[in-house]
Amino acid sequence: MQSALDQFRISISRVRDLIALHNSIQSQAAVTNDISDMLRAALVLAVSALDYYVHEVVTLGILEIHRGQRPEPSPSANTNQSAFSRFQVSLGGARQDRLTSLDIASWLEDEIQQSHDYEFLEQSYKVSELMPSISNSIINRLNNTSWLESEIRERLGYQSFQQAGKIADAIRYISDKNLWDEVAILMPQAVADTSHINAQSNLRADKTAQGIKQELNSIVDRRNKIAHEADINPAFGIAERWNIDDILVGDAVDFIEILVESIHMVINA
Repeated sequence: MQSALDQFRISISRVRDLIALHNSIQSQAAVTNDISDMLRAALVLAVSALDYYVHEVVTLGILEIHRGQRPEPSPSANTNQSAFSRFQVSLGGARQDRLTSLDIASWLEDEIQQSHDYEFLEQSYKVSELMPSISNSIINRLNNTSWLESEIRERLGYQSFQQAGKIADAIRYISDKNLWDEVAILMPQAVADTSHINAQSNLRADKTAQGIKQELNSIVDRRNKIAHEADINPAFGIAERWNIDDILVGDAVDFIEILVESIHMVINA
């Protein structure tokens, strides 16, 4: 799951580079063109980095639970199964595992032969002597979850994890923590651990869970205006857009970065 956070950090760094490029161009006296769309692009990319992180960390988390490397979350109230247990996959995707189970003897023979040699199978052994080979073969088979990863990515691929409620629903597949309450607790630590944000940002770390959700949804709403409405303000004339500047976008990027760092601490605590 660390790779999901690493990729997010790379993506958010690119967003900061874009803001810096805007500011550098803007500072040149000869510039007369409106380059504010660079900031709009930065805001859209920042939210995209968040969306990708949630998709990736949930996918990797489900796979870890399936492999027994991460505990399954507890069922939520009024349910007898966790969100993980209710995640649906197609029978077609699980077909190869079913075929293996139906012909387990032949599969084990092939696996042991590949690990040793043909003569190995011609000899007699006690069951205890074969157990390491059998155990390793089964573990390797269980860890070969390419079909499941494809299923997860297909199921989640059409969904958007940007609004607070959608993110909480996604994280519930891999964690039974009360996400936003826990994020509110850990956000001050995340701010303190991120020196460039701590030194120059207007970000407040003492937000309530409700405040965090409201700020996130506000950023996503602005992203949607840019992505779906050309950021046009209907109260003004043709081609008049909502105001945007590097401080607004920079604060949004700081918030998203600390939010992801906090979420990652919550689900791995």
